[in-house]
Amino acid sequence: MRELWHHDGDEYIIDLAWSPNGQSLAAVTVEGHVLGLLNAHQRGESARLGSHALGATSMAWCFDSRQFATTGQDGLVKVWEPARSLPLRELSAGGKWAAKVAYRPGKRELASAADKVLRIWSDDGKPFYESDDHASTIADIGWNPDGSAVAVAAYNGVTLHVPGKQARPRKFEWKGSSLVLAWSPDSRFIVTGEQDSTVHFWHVKTGKDAQMWGFPTKVLEVAWHYRAERLATGGSDTVVLWDCGGKGPEGRKPKMFEAHPAKITQLAFQHRGDLLASADNDGFLFVWNPLKQPLPIAGQIFCSSISRLAWSPDDRLLAVGQQDGTITVLQHAN
Repeated sequence: MRELWHHDGDEYIIDLAWSPNGQSLAAVTVEGHVLGLLNAHQRGESARLGSHALGATSMAWCFDSRQFATTGQDGLVKVWEPARSLPLRELSAGGKWAAKVAYRPGKRELASAADKVLRIWSDDGKPFYESDDHASTIADIGWNPDGSAVAVAAYNGVTLHVPGKQARPRKFEWKGSSLVLAWSPDSRFIVTGEQDSTVHFWHVKTGKDAQMWGFPTKVLEVAWHYRAERLATGGSDTVVLWDCGGKGPEGRKPKMFEAHPAKITQLAFQHRGDLLASADNDGFLFVWNPLKQPLPIAGQIFCSSISRLAWSPDDRLLAVGQQDGTITVLQHAN
């Protein structure tokens, strides 16, 4: 990996993502600022677009790369264009603190989570679905890759919302607190990282579940391989790779990949490749080819803890966000 360019900042990067066309990056900081980085695939031109009062929490791109949305502790969802300093619209997410936002695959509809409520918005900024209160503050949301449903992670498991096609949301019940969730690319599984230092797998079709124990800390890092046959998890200083082919990971011994000196903070598989990037609290970044060999194939050390990783859509570039506010774009040598 070689550095292509970097942006020097001074605010913790809490979320970061490439536009689907690979031309731009957008990021939000803990302090609330929204950053647009144009020509990110070449040299990077950065600008502060605006902010959320009290702090920002998440961001997501629309499929057409023309806009992205952000959430913040001001309870708002803001929709932006990459080069415009004022938001296109501001939406009330229905709570004091808006935690997550996610665009529907292939659509301009977006889902937002604030406090215990899920809302889904149409392209014109009008909410057309609002959930009842969940059992706790919503920790994470995610669209089914086919765009048919939104999964919500909170206390007591996962709730599946299919607006207009079900009388009541479907429950995947578990007496615990789910912190993050990720759909498998083939939509067969939902995986959640748990407060009680476990990983939970849900078979979406049947509702059956499996739980994986043995993590020393709560699990906040999960990353699916694009073929949906492997899942990488954090929860320690070791990358754990699960075999999810066939009936799933239950009863199978995972592979362990050790190199990090500190707790892993980020995991990211390529979109259409086999490489896995991992990062830790001490600023170490490693790139693995975990289906072929047990050792990293590349590595780099950064000056502060790495808070976000994102591969570009063509898998050639890796964006690295840090707690000190630096954003670095690395180029992968094929």
